[in-house]
Amino acid sequence: MSKNETDKTPAPATPPALPKQADRLSYEAISGEAGFAAVIDALLKSPGRLLFEWEEGRGRAVLKHLALIASGSFLIFGFLLGLFSGGTQLWAVPLKVFGGSLLAALITLPSLYVFSSLGGFDFTLRKAAGLLLTGLTLIGVILIGLAPVLWIFTQSTDSIGFMGFLVLVFWIAALGFGIDTITKGAKAFGDHSTTYLTFWSLIFIVVTFQMSTSLRPLLGPAEETFLPTEKRFFLEHWGQVFQSHYD
Repeated sequence: MSKNETDKTPAPATPPALPKQADRLSYEAISGEAGFAAVIDALLKSPGRLLFEWEEGRGRAVLKHLALIASGSFLIFGFLLGLFSGGTQLWAVPLKVFGGSLLAALITLPSLYVFSSLGGFDFTLRKAAGLLLTGLTLIGVILIGLAPVLWIFTQSTDSIGFMGFLVLVFWIAALGFGIDTITKGAKAFGDHSTTYLTFWSLIFIVVTFQMSTSLRPLLGPAEETFLPTEKRFFLEHWGQVFQSHYD
């Protein structure tokens, strides 16, 4: 082969670049109208956009939709829990799940603001509230995604022990997604240490567990009073429930 023929040999084609994966915590505006569907889409795919809208954009519209999604999710999940026993629990459990989730968020909001500020993040109480609402709403959406599985077991078993374990697994899974979004979402306000936020996460988890005990029963027949009269730590309560189930 001559030198000229060698020079004419085409160079190997460069493979096309792989599509860049979207950053879930990208701090930017929602494209288009911040409607109900757009907020749900952003919540699942890019919650950083909700934080941007909350702080710098269409905060009122985002707040309205997040509040509706969170409220509806916890009420529906509570109704499915109520189906396990029926009767009074059909309306009592949804109110307890919704009220307990809201109260847990309000109780832990000040500590989220304090620990985020100690961690070096550029936080205001408004930013902390928006971040917590975003995480709480995601928890509710995850629970709704698991709702069909929960419904199957409410209709096919009468084991309180198993149902309690199943709901606990669902709640821990949803908490994991929600807390991960809160922790990583804080980085939208500055790339600093999340050690303090990890400590807050433990506080939030324990508060939600204790709230479920303070508002018992969420599973099983309703008691004479809407709220229990006896104080009990959640580990003690769980132990008594499982012990009575296997005795």
